[in-house]
Amino acid sequence: MSMTEQAPDTRRPRGQLKLLAIIAVVLGPILAAWLMATTGVGIPHTQTNHSALVEPQLTVQDWQLELDQVGYGAPWRLLVTAPGECTEACLALVHEARQINVATGREADRVEHVLALGQAVSAELNAQLARDYPQLQQIPLSPAAYRDSLSAHPEAWQQGPQLWVVDPLGRVVLHRDPANPGKALLEDLRHLLKVSKVG
Repeated sequence: MSMTEQAPDTRRPRGQLKLLAIIAVVLGPILAAWLMATTGVGIPHTQTNHSALVEPQLTVQDWQLELDQVGYGAPWRLLVTAPGECTEACLALVHEARQINVATGREADRVEHVLALGQAVSAELNAQLARDYPQLQQIPLSPAAYRDSLSAHPEAWQQGPQLWVVDPLGRVVLHRDPANPGKALLEDLRHLLKVSKVG
């Protein structure tokens, strides 16, 4: 048998291997992605936020809150809501909001802390708030609008005072999870301040 007769036989397997390699390169990632999607294996389950995201979306308008400024250039807000009386739990959240605000460091001027009250406070408590938190804004809260807007959210969010993060556009974006310390909310707020272009 001559060399010219053997050449086609040796080239044919190499051509088939090249074709199989091309098919594997094209179909391999598709098959791997399909397996990951159907089995969940290899898909990371991490998230960047440590606090509870507020979904479905809420806005300060839903709570009939009258903030001084809402929109581009407005500050971020650490908002404490108290649909009832401002008790010790409410005051603890006001203190925590102030601590988080201070802890944002050089970004602190981009953040305000606000207390929204469903009931008027006593003159004594008002004097205490003014003395201990001179930068704290107090605004009225409609308890009925507040509770109605939270009907699609966890029931625990409707009970007692709560701490929220409100973006400059008036959207309520994060809720302080009682299971997580204020440090988690601080980390989330720092991240939002870092990536935000609106406030």
